[in-house]
Amino acid sequence: MKNYFKILSIDGGGIRGLIPAKVLAELEEELKKKNPDKKLYEHFDLICGTSTGSILAIAIALGIPSTELVRFYNEYAVEIFPKWYLKIVPRSGRAIITSIYSNKKLRKRLEEAYKAANGGEVPLLNDLKTNICIPTFNGNTGEINILKTKHHDDYFRDYKIPAHEAALSSSSAPIYFPPHTFSYSNEFGKGTNVNMIDGGIFANNPALIGVLEATEKMNKDFSEIKVLSLGTGKGKHIIKKSWKEKDMWYWLFPKPRLLDIILDSQAQITEQYLLFLERVIAKDKEGFKYLRIQHEFGSDTIDLNASSKKDLQRLEAVGEELAKKNLKEIINFLKD
Repeated sequence: MKNYFKILSIDGGGIRGLIPAKVLAELEEELKKKNPDKKLYEHFDLICGTSTGSILAIAIALGIPSTELVRFYNEYAVEIFPKWYLKIVPRSGRAIITSIYSNKKLRKRLEEAYKAANGGEVPLLNDLKTNICIPTFNGNTGEINILKTKHHDDYFRDYKIPAHEAALSSSSAPIYFPPHTFSYSNEFGKGTNVNMIDGGIFANNPALIGVLEATEKMNKDFSEIKVLSLGTGKGKHIIKKSWKEKDMWYWLFPKPRLLDIILDSQAQITEQYLLFLERVIAKDKEGFKYLRIQHEFGSDTIDLNASSKKDLQRLEAVGEELAKKNLKEIINFLKD
């Protein structure tokens, strides 16, 4: 039996990260029935996560149970995404400041959760228990960055970065949160990252990054790879023929519709790229295995910054239903 290289990929999507968190919680519970001592991260050789997916990816790689991640979203949603009108504070004649939300509460909660999983010490990417790839965009240099564990000789910087700073860098969605700047100093060295923003602007679905990393840097053949890709729900952004031009606030505030369209479209095109690549490779030799788990919201989508109890309950129910429909297929997919 072939020993596959297994990749877990988790999309970005703000509070909708509750969907893959719930799917993973159900999966972890089922996997423990056969291997009670095996952590979820031990079922994967590489975990890729963007934005809210990076929060989940790093948490899983630290060994945090997925049930705790479901609790994290439910408990801190209102704290991270308070009512938007609380941000309207007159200052120098302007009603709205640079971003809808501060990232201070999110940073604090991430640091707390990750420290608790690392014996009370702030974990670095070096402390993660499996390999990861975290897409982010470096606004200071205008370049894409994929933050990675030290799983290749060429990688000599990212592993020094505190885990919560990496997650916040990938999660700093424009308009929602300000660009993230941070400095670090530890036993491995010190450095500064300036104006890091959400990796979803180029890789909201990071599955393709995982495939490229496995083949180019980890010396795996396409035929050895399995990719489990978890989405955060896909909406339908319809612009009708009768649509009239909207002003900038319609697109940006308080619901950044433009960013939602960009992230959703990016995730969809990545899925098409992967399916195309899978078909092309399969013409000449055995290709990689790809399983995409995604919910179709249609036009009744849930905003990325939703935090009401009703919306959280609905998101968790969506995740539970996805797990119910796909759990058997996922478990069979993960078998060697």
